[in-house]
Amino acid sequence: MSDNELCYLSAVEALRSFRDKKLSPVELMRAVIERAEAVEPTINAFTYTYFDEAMAQARAAEAKYAKGDGQLGALEGLPVAVKDEGYIKGLPTSNGSLLMKDFVPDFTSPVNQRVLDAGAIVHARTATPEFSCAGFTHSRLWGVTRNPWNPEFTSGGSSGGSSASLAAGTSTLATGSDIGGSIRIPASTCGLVVTTPPYGRNPEDTPLNLDYYCHSGPLARHV
Repeated sequence: MSDNELCYLSAVEALRSFRDKKLSPVELMRAVIERAEAVEPTINAFTYTYFDEAMAQARAAEAKYAKGDGQLGALEGLPVAVKDEGYIKGLPTSNGSLLMKDFVPDFTSPVNQRVLDAGAIVHARTATPEFSCAGFTHSRLWGVTRNPWNPEFTSGGSSGGSSASLAAGTSTLATGSDIGGSIRIPASTCGLVVTTPPYGRNPEDTPLNLDYYCHSGPLARHV
């Protein structure tokens, strides 16, 4: 299987291949990172990247699969890009704003914690317009995120970094958040599938936990 084919594997296919020992999390992560290094100058889907750390975590996941570890998570070893909005303890979160460019949270948002607890590897954070308040993805801090199918067009917003990453093959799954279409719009512009879970299914940080229209959910290339 070519590196390009690896980059466009579905999460289900990748996890099955990990379990069957036909594919290593290291091989997939390396292909995804090399793809990102090639296309990011054009697409600009990512804000912060953690490629060295991700490779180390991929090697740890590879060892778990090799010994048939019974503690494998549901997303063990998958490259999952997380929107630069919710928090991950000790890692910067900018919300696409110059006001928050140096902000480092001391806790992890519940949705992101669930992703990490499932064994996913966060190799990158994905771009968002300032405070996720636009149907396109552009900020003074990070610049313009472009549609991989045609860089003259938008990847949508506000989860446009996540949609661009998936369409470009630089992540296997990605997270987003939606109040007025911020998951649904990027999915439509980039040819993806998404779900916006019902209110309360995925807990939110305050004060957005009080907003009945606010949902965090996944973006993917396949149902």
